[in-house]
This record gives sequence, structure tokens and C-alpha cells, in this order.
Amino acid sequence: MKYLLLTFFASILFFACQNQSQPGSEPETVSQTTVQLPRDFLDFYEKFHRDSQYQMEHVVWPLQGDTSEQVDSTHYKKVGIQWRPEEWHMQRLAYNPKDYHRDLQMLGEVLIIERIRAKAANYGIERRFAKQPEGEWALIYYSDMQEMVK
Repeated sequence: MKYLLLTFFASILFFACQNQSQPGSEPETVSQTTVQLPRDFLDFYEKFHRDSQYQMEHVVWPLQGDTSEQVDSTHYKKVGIQWRPEEWHMQRLAYNPKDYHRDLQMLGEVLIIERIRAKAANYGIERRFAKQPEGEWALIYYSDMQEMVK
């Protein structure tokens, strides 16, 4: 049952995150946050979700993260994983803010943690972005759809 629920929410997030916007339109905003993000990060973030080549160049490979592994018919456990370019799915940002809550946490000037969680259940994704030594932002961590720790 938990597997079906996890698959259901993963499918919803996958299809919800497909880029539905028209050329030149702004990405849809989600739940408001009090975090003031740096302008260079906002520019990076917009381009990261719009340009697949730029995205692949701004991921630290192999990408560290987590996924869920089925233990038995009803239980899953969180396991560490290294995502590789050949298995990567383009990250898009176009989903309904009525269905998802987005939380941004800034740690210092160089690390931003983003959590996107379904409002209907405690499932979501986590991404971490860090400013690299050369001054460019990059995705450094990705946790796919799984139960979120509150």
C-alpha cells in the first residue's frame, strides 16, 4: 500500500513539474517564503529550470542524494544514492501552488536548501544548491519523492 502511495505521489510530482509555461512567461510562484534570495541565485534558478544543457552543466556529478528502497510489501527505507547524468530527468518548475508547499532555507551566503512538499500528504523532494568556488551556483544534492521528516 505504501508503495502505491509513493508511486502515486511521485507520478503527480513528475507530471506537475513538467514545464507547462509559455515562452517568455515567468515560472509560477509557490507558497511565499521570508527568505531573501540573492539575485544571482534567482537568475541561476530560472535558467536552471529552462535550459537543459545549462542544468546538466550546473549539477555536481555524481550527484549525492537519497531515494526510497522497498524493504517488503509495505515498508520502504531511505538509502543514499549517487545520481548519474545518464539517469537524470530534467528538473522543471511549473506546478500548482495550491497543491504543493515550497520552503527555502538559506545557510550563510553559499547554501540554499529547497523542500517541495505535497500539501495533501507528507511526501516531497529536497534539493540543495551551493555556490561553487568560481562563483557559479550548482545543484549538489537531490532527494527524490519520499516521506518528509517534519
